[in-house]
Amino acid sequence: MENKVTVVYYDVNQEIAEEKLWVEKKSDLEYQIKNIPFFAPNLAYDDIISVENDEGELYFEDLIQASEHSTIQIVFFNEEKIKNVTKAIEEMGCSWEGIDEQKIIAVDIPSSIDYAGIKSFFEKMLAENTLDYKEACLSETHLSTL
Repeated sequence: MENKVTVVYYDVNQEIAEEKLWVEKKSDLEYQIKNIPFFAPNLAYDDIISVENDEGELYFEDLIQASEHSTIQIVFFNEEKIKNVTKAIEEMGCSWEGIDEQKIIAVDIPSSIDYAGIKSFFEKMLAENTLDYKEACLSETHLSTL
């Protein structure tokens, strides 16, 4: 599976979990992440990573170069507001991927986007009990704006 890499991580219950991410080959052992991680922490869209090839299966080894994108993981409590929230996310210049049956989305925030405004929006939605969010991977660029 040359186009997917397995990331092994500890989940919220501190149990070992795995997530497969789409990747694009850059060199023999360097790949670029091409989707937004739903669960794996500390990784973002377009990060360059090193991998270990174990009999044709690729496993995440290390972060080589951060893309300066950030990843926010969201769980919705109010299904009726999902479309409005995802539309607002898009209007703020971000993209997202979702798992409908679990009411979960992962949001990609490019480095050119002001994270402080997006965080303020997420905090408002949290206060309204619409969603909860996790800053799974905040870039240095976005951290410096908070």
